Amino acid sequence: MQYLYTLTSTPNDIYYEQFFLSAFSLKQLMPDAEIMLLCDSKTKETLTGKRSGHEKLVLKTIAVDAPDDLSQVEVSRWVRTSMRRLVPGDFLFLDGDTIVTDDLSAISRMERKFGACMDKHLPIHNHSKKESIIQKNRQLGFDSHISDKHYNGGVLFCPDTPETHAIFARWHELWLLSKRKNIVRDQPALNMAIHENQPSFMELDGTWNCQIAYNGLPYLSKSKIVHYFATDMVFNESPFLLAQESIHRQIKNTGFIPDEALELLKSPRSAFAPASQIIAGSDMLFVINSSFFQSIFLLRKKIPFIFNFFNNLASLFKNITKRIIIKSNRKKDGAINIYN
Repeated sequence: MQYLYTLTSTPNDIYYEQFFLSAFSLKQLMPDAEIMLLCDSKTKETLTGKRSGHEKLVLKTIAVDAPDDLSQVEVSRWVRTSMRRLVPGDFLFLDGDTIVTDDLSAISRMERKFGACMDKHLPIHNHSKKESIIQKNRQLGFDSHISDKHYNGGVLFCPDTPETHAIFARWHELWLLSKRKNIVRDQPALNMAIHENQPSFMELDGTWNCQIAYNGLPYLSKSKIVHYFATDMVFNESPFLLAQESIHRQIKNTGFIPDEALELLKSPRSAFAPASQIIAGSDMLFVINSSFFQSIFLLRKKIPFIFNFFNNLASLFKNITKRIIIKSNRKKDGAINIYN
């Protein structure tokens, strides 16, 4: 079995460093793993000096010429949606923003069907981005949401079969359609390609793509791959310590995995910040995922004095409301309830 990463990167971003750390975590657990890297030619030219440590981990690097009229993010989507036709043999694809937490060899004993895990480990009707998924589908003329399943492209089992090649060809075609409609993300196209080819698809257990940012806790203890980044987490700091930008910056500056990361990789399933909380319940999650809450977070991060003003105002309002509720309860049943 091959383990494939794709990379579109420049020295100004941290995508190479994320990939390097992920590949290192895989090689640490599976020293004989055949790791492949697929990248565009421009990225390949930059993989020198401090960006060449992966050469000790990777069996083969494949560089391809992407169309010249694409932006960097579009090139990354072009490469990913093309990987099945560019890399021979069965492979398990891993996003760069992953950490391998267990032996992955069981994938080679699975049914040879294209496989992926549910996005955020939830059906669409419980998904925090339900409206966005459906809205994008309607904009593109897709109807994959009627299945109530939305799959994540971060970990994909890709056997070298005609059926999987057909799914990838359709995925690439639908992504090009999406791009023409100014939707660069490739996940809507991926899900439509799966929806059209359901008999050739199998759903992977959540342990293969444990998305810790959203609902991944039930899969963490038996996880094989931790997927730590989510595009809708740009407002938050990840609780997963191996996702720290400081680690990626140290790799960038030295070309080596820092001692801090090496220590965390000894027990990656427990590599979480000590100051973190679990948030659950549909009402609270609705608030956390709302644009209103994210605006407040940005205010705290970018203009703290305005945040402090409104926070003090809210505290005053909370205390007044608390007094009113306690007074009302006293009149009703003579008891005093505590409201925090």
